[in-house]
Amino acid sequence: MSLYTNQFKQTNEVGVLDLTTNPNPFVMTVLYNPGGAGGDIVPGEGLILKDLGASDYSGNIPVVDVRALDADAIEGVFIYDNKRATAEVGARITIAKVGAIIVMKASAAIVRGAKVALVLLSPGEVVTATTEAVFGKALDKAAAADDLIRVEVLANGVV
Repeated sequence: MSLYTNQFKQTNEVGVLDLTTNPNPFVMTVLYNPGGAGGDIVPGEGLILKDLGASDYSGNIPVVDVRALDADAIEGVFIYDNKRATAEVGARITIAKVGAIIVMKASAAIVRGAKVALVLLSPGEVVTATTEAVFGKALDKAAAADDLIRVEVLANGVV
């Protein structure tokens, strides 16, 4: 959330949580792909659970990575953090999970109540779901591309 001189209201940013409770049961701290070759991630990036193979062990903090396919079951999305704009490989991050309300950017017009999917390779963008895995439900109407809307995160892959 950016603040400007003489501004009385915070502006919305992609990846900002809305309608939160305290404590918030809809977020989780995870580890972003330690030892991976991926680059930095930005708020709104869709993330999947990752198996570390032989180096994985019980009781470890859950590990996530960037999804590679439209059909991947999304575990959550990286939440906007006003202390850092991106997260590097191996960082502890907070993700929004099922039940969270998160601000996302529409890639086209979207009607209120429509099931939406994350746009592959465009972090923070959503589109009306057709063949992709459903990410959430639009709580606001997007009149055009680049409108910021609130999205309720639904269960992974709900159709």
